Amino acid sequence: MLWRFTWVKQRTKTINTLLCSSPFHTHLSPNPNKKTNFSQQRAPLKPLTHDDVYSRLKASPPDLKTLTFFFHCAKQSNYFHDQRAFHLMVTVVQSLTHQYKTIDRIIEGLRLSGCEIKPRVLLLLLEIFWRGHVYDKAIEVYRGMSSYGYVPNTRAMNMMMDVLFKSNLVDRALEVLEGIRVKKFFSFDIALSHLCGGKDVVRVKLVLKMMVREGFYPNSERFGQVLGVFCGRGCVVEGLQVVGLMICSGVSVSVNVWSMLVSGFFRSGEPEKAVGVFNKMVCCSPNIVTYTSLIKGFVDYGMVDEAFSVLSVLQSKGLAPDIVLVNVMIHTFTRLGRFEEARNVFISSLKNRNLVADEYTFSSILSSLCLSREFDLRVTIGTSLEMDLVMGNSLINYLCKVGNTAAALKVFRDMSNKDLALDCYTYTGFLIALCQGKAPRDAVIMYNRIIKMKNIRLDAHFHTVMINSLVELGEYSTAIRLFNRCVSEKHPLDVVSYTVAVKGLVRGRRLDEACSLLYKMKEDGVMPNGRTYRTIISGLCEEKDKDRVKKIVLECIEEGVELDPNTKFKVVCLLSRYGRDSSEFRSVFEKWCGNVDVSDSCEELYVSAG
Repeated sequence: MLWRFTWVKQRTKTINTLLCSSPFHTHLSPNPNKKTNFSQQRAPLKPLTHDDVYSRLKASPPDLKTLTFFFHCAKQSNYFHDQRAFHLMVTVVQSLTHQYKTIDRIIEGLRLSGCEIKPRVLLLLLEIFWRGHVYDKAIEVYRGMSSYGYVPNTRAMNMMMDVLFKSNLVDRALEVLEGIRVKKFFSFDIALSHLCGGKDVVRVKLVLKMMVREGFYPNSERFGQVLGVFCGRGCVVEGLQVVGLMICSGVSVSVNVWSMLVSGFFRSGEPEKAVGVFNKMVCCSPNIVTYTSLIKGFVDYGMVDEAFSVLSVLQSKGLAPDIVLVNVMIHTFTRLGRFEEARNVFISSLKNRNLVADEYTFSSILSSLCLSREFDLRVTIGTSLEMDLVMGNSLINYLCKVGNTAAALKVFRDMSNKDLALDCYTYTGFLIALCQGKAPRDAVIMYNRIIKMKNIRLDAHFHTVMINSLVELGEYSTAIRLFNRCVSEKHPLDVVSYTVAVKGLVRGRRLDEACSLLYKMKEDGVMPNGRTYRTIISGLCEEKDKDRVKKIVLECIEEGVELDPNTKFKVVCLLSRYGRDSSEFRSVFEKWCGNVDVSDSCEELYVSAG
């Protein structure tokens, strides 16, 4: 240990003199009342063993004498406490902290009990608090070293740096690193480990440069973490430099390193370079992880043919897909609208390949089923595994879609009991389940409670779903009141929110308000879309309000909004009865009729928020 404060070890001090009043005195001198001659007094003491020290510490009360004995044993030549002893001492110092309140009072008590306060004592006390995760007291010990005239050595500063990182005091931790006079490998390794965990690209670069300047290089595990941070943040050029540093320092470049580079180039928007790295892999062959990164990258860039081409190569090599690749394929088929193939991948992979589905697998397949609206209860087998937030949200959504609201509410209760950080989508599914369970009043009560929560960010979708659920139940007045409240309280709303409100007004036969809301949308900076116009035009056609239909159709034409064939047909049927009114739309009608099947009858009004 390197300490700036000079002090002299008293090597000739005997154990009996130091601990004459200690309960461990009998251990150090089996029979103190027995007279011994000079030669017996100078006889060497029995060496300490870990088991003996542990049993003595375990049998002793959590007081200062026990702590003193712990420090005394650490002073003996060639003896170092094992993890068991440190674990026991965590309980002792926690008891002393509760009793004495401050570290200064504990140290004063140690002094009065005969323990000489030296750097070794403070270092061990710091290590006990560090091992026990009592970080505030560890910081107090570290600060107190200077009051005793000692300057912490490298080990003490490494522990304090770790404490500060774990306390999220990153800047102060780096100040400690800068202040270490004799930096060791572990000093940099501790810093890199925490910074990589926080994905702090800037500070990772800084510490890595410092480390290399001091002549140290990360090990293979830490190199992998550093590369993962760079590639994950799109800094692939720096990632290539890290690979070069690995090669120069003699660290083997594994296939996983190349896989990270491939994935990194895709994330940074350079698929050509990703393919180039894949083709230039040296000293190792691509594995299932590499192929998965390549397939996912191609899918994300819409290069579906290339993705399936890689999948064919993988199958020709006889590589069995893992659960990650299965997840990617389910996600790919779902994006392409090939829901049947997504379902087949899920079922065949679990049965034929004996793969164990994870939370992401179930979330992906449940989302696929909800989009396809072809519900298959077989895929819920096995969903008894530990739920995370994403899987729970997907399961609630799925159960609501199949109409099993009781099960959806049970999933919500289970998620609440697991202390998961429920988000906007969880509460959205909860409100849908309540409304589908014919409990609109309970849903409104819960909605009012949720919007008052401070720890959750609600988006426009949340408010829209609540309003739409009430509209679908025929609670038009309640739905419009909630919408007006959202507008007055400035909750986030979008074009879908306004369209749902228009739908509620149309279904409630409040056409004047629906038309007024259409123009208020534009005043609020929300432009109506084709679905908004379809909703209100359908309502006006049913009411045979040709004047307002003409006005809104002209707006659609001027704004370039394309109406769906069914809505066009309704407009043609209404205005064609009035020659003068239809003449100004003749050219438009001729164009429309080319795309409309005139054999269709005017079906009942049906509008959806989608």
